[in-house]
Amino acid sequence: MLMAFWQVQRLTREINELERQAMETRTRLSHYEKYASRLGGSSVMMMGNIAGLSPEILPRAMMFAQFSNMASSMSAGQNVQMMKMSGMMPFTGNALTQYQLEMSAFARFKEESLKALKEQEINTMNEVEKEIQLELNSIETRLKEKRALLESSKNLLSEEARNDAPKFGLG
Repeated sequence: MLMAFWQVQRLTREINELERQAMETRTRLSHYEKYASRLGGSSVMMMGNIAGLSPEILPRAMMFAQFSNMASSMSAGQNVQMMKMSGMMPFTGNALTQYQLEMSAFARFKEESLKALKEQEINTMNEVEKEIQLELNSIETRLKEKRALLESSKNLLSEEARNDAPKFGLG
């Protein structure tokens, strides 16, 4: 009977630990989903979009915001220069009009580049989410198995207690 009691205690501790792990994993998954959602919903990642993300995701989001702004600006600048050098950008003769034309092209190229970078980051986040979901599924499977084992151990303990109980001549 003592062995069954210890088995119940051990399984209860293991179940509690697995439930804690499952809760932490669900929270982590939620943080990544929130970040991916913010990426998909905004044109540019800025501090306003980042504020409110979890401490686990915040450094990545900040680095991505800085990197995507810098990389897309560089790409847009290079594309505008290539257009000017290849003659694809018309020369207007008016400095203000020329500047507006170049800035318009720069903004369009930057937006396209930002969109591509965001898509890459969203795809990466989707892969991370899949890995976390697999981890959560594994934890939940082990939890289900431990709960079934706990129920069987409790039944065994009850049976042993009934069998070991004094009968006082009644049975």
